[in-house]
Amino acid sequence: MDDSNLLNQLRMANNLANLQHPASGSQQVLGLGSGPGPSDPYLPPNRISQQDLAVFKERFPMLQEFSDSFLQSRTMDELLRIESTSLRIKDVERSKETEERLASNKSALPTKFYNVVAGRDNRWDELHPARFLPGAACAGPTQYIKAREVWGLSSPPPVGCYDMNCVGMGGFVQNKGWLELGTYGSSKLKVELFNINNAAKSSSVKQQEADSPAEMKDVGEFELALRTMRSAAQFAAPWNYSFLALENFLYQKKFFKDELQNDENPARTLCQFSNFILGENANHWRDGKGFLTPNDLSGYWSSFVGARPQVKLTPPQPAVQPKPQKAEPQKAQGQKRKYPFVDICGKYNVGNCQKPQGTCFNFRGILLRHVCNWRDPNVPNSPPCGGPHMRAATHP
Repeated sequence: MDDSNLLNQLRMANNLANLQHPASGSQQVLGLGSGPGPSDPYLPPNRISQQDLAVFKERFPMLQEFSDSFLQSRTMDELLRIESTSLRIKDVERSKETEERLASNKSALPTKFYNVVAGRDNRWDELHPARFLPGAACAGPTQYIKAREVWGLSSPPPVGCYDMNCVGMGGFVQNKGWLELGTYGSSKLKVELFNINNAAKSSSVKQQEADSPAEMKDVGEFELALRTMRSAAQFAAPWNYSFLALENFLYQKKFFKDELQNDENPARTLCQFSNFILGENANHWRDGKGFLTPNDLSGYWSSFVGARPQVKLTPPQPAVQPKPQKAEPQKAQGQKRKYPFVDICGKYNVGNCQKPQGTCFNFRGILLRHVCNWRDPNVPNSPPCGGPHMRAATHP
């Protein structure tokens, strides 16, 4: 409760006191007089009466926690101080309620157990209630190691019927992606298997081509594939936070836009790094260790980039312009030489023009002459023959 509400309650209490004894002066309080009140001749002086106490407790519910004998033994000022102090304590408790509640629940975790009843579960239409227990609150790598202890080096049968449509990613994952994702500790898991372009192509190409998906073209395509892989992993292995750690690491680093600004294909570099991390997490799974956290990934990125000199920040080199080659004096025999336009009908020279002389025009409206257009191929820029005959008949 804020100060304004507290002030209003204090004013209300004083008004009640004035209504009960309006002629007693500025020191007059509720049920207060120089001697016992008329309703209770045995009431000690300067104490509240039973009737006034009932009204007072109704106006200030906090006083209901105390007994009537205790309240009647207090003066009016003491009652007001009790009420105001209680209100301040309540405000402090309310502000700390959220933090204390979470801290208290966390402290109770080691002693609070859930009884899991044995039953059946087929991952489809008969789900065990244990699937809906509250999420584990221990460290993510701890869950990763615990899952390794439970499954060992085996894996449940992988399936590809997870409802990715409910998160708007239906059809984003290749079948091989579901297979490798459902095989815990698989070293064949790649980000390219979760590229929507490769998923659309894999249904219409041969198996050999589907096993070798095309590389990423841009960073946006890589971001979508990485997000798809993390979402698919949430369905297949909800306890495995290694994919979320990788995505958040790259997102916090803004996908190394500045460091890869001179890279010819930054999406390919990011994809190679992600595949390398997926392989390292697979090795950690087989060794019974936790997955790589963002702190670990920072060191791995530095080592990865240091081994790739082509992505270091170097100023772009200017493109070298090829020198123009000198024109050959004579073209090889059999190649068609290009000549400037002349007003001679080409169809006439092969016997295909049906128009009489003086009525033959091209599509631009230029009058074409019916003369020979043969040129000497051995003479550069040779003029046409111009004789009154066809080229096909005179110059075979």
